[in-house]
Amino acid sequence: MQLQTKLNQYKPLNQEDMNEFISSLINTDLTDSEKVKLLETFSEKEITQDELTYISKSLIHSMYDQQPTYSDSMCVCGTGGDKSNSFNISTTVSFVVASAGVPVIKHGNKSVTSASGSTDLLNAMNIKTRTVEETPEQLQDKGLVFLSATETYPIMKHIQPVRKQISTPTIFNITGPLINPFKLDYQVMGVYETSKLEKIAHTLADLGRKRAIVMHGANGMDEATLSGDNIIYEVTETGDVINYTLNATDVGLQSANNEALVGGSPQDNLEITKNILTGSDQTAKRDVVVLNAGIALYVAEKAESIKDGVEKAQTLINEGKALEQYNKMGGKTYDYIR
Repeated sequence: MQLQTKLNQYKPLNQEDMNEFISSLINTDLTDSEKVKLLETFSEKEITQDELTYISKSLIHSMYDQQPTYSDSMCVCGTGGDKSNSFNISTTVSFVVASAGVPVIKHGNKSVTSASGSTDLLNAMNIKTRTVEETPEQLQDKGLVFLSATETYPIMKHIQPVRKQISTPTIFNITGPLINPFKLDYQVMGVYETSKLEKIAHTLADLGRKRAIVMHGANGMDEATLSGDNIIYEVTETGDVINYTLNATDVGLQSANNEALVGGSPQDNLEITKNILTGSDQTAKRDVVVLNAGIALYVAEKAESIKDGVEKAQTLINEGKALEQYNKMGGKTYDYIR
């Protein structure tokens, strides 16, 4: 296979190569062992920024010739793969951000590397994922929609069994959050390791994001954390990418170790989300949600700064608005604890 030879020689790949790479992973004439070797070799290669844009576009256009749009839409998600076993932070953040009037199109998947992926948690919540066609009406009615990657990209159903045979994160941990079927205006994306942060930020700009933040959490997580300096790459409205660090203490939150953020099964994580949104959890778990929601509100132009966003996120939880957002999503409803 010419593509495998190119990968073995670490040669740069073009858009045509990327199209062949994706086609090979779903080719029924290839054995699983051939596909695993192809994906492992690709994931070992140091991907260039152009290659990351190529593979993202290849995946998007495998399903959507023309991406649908929804004004001011946002996704908040992480790559996974950080082995932290944290609770579903970005899913919890979605309820807070949507309660501020930001149309959130949360694109997620079943767990590949943790105990509970976002769609595993939604199943525990009895909240349904929607189709791309249902999304505009759902956003008008609820302001928040959850999409399953294996439904929006059926190609992933073919790729996922190959991914599961590889114990380390693959390129699909990176591309999953990049290929939201909607051409988003805003995005916050957490990444499990630092080497690709700048490349991902430029790829988000290539994909048409108006504003975005790509971040690596302190001490190795794919969310902003409370345990030290989080590395931030911000895509501005001019398309420039700026780099800085953010410490939770800079925005009025207390420091805490990443171990304080550990979750468990989908049912365990449902309890954590419920306790944060009902006001009964005032621990580091709530603070990390507030931090990440504050970043998202800043990106979505609902806050003048991340500190302002953090304060707004606290208010949205304290006034029960984030819980109201959760309750109208169709699962079991809860009362705010005042």
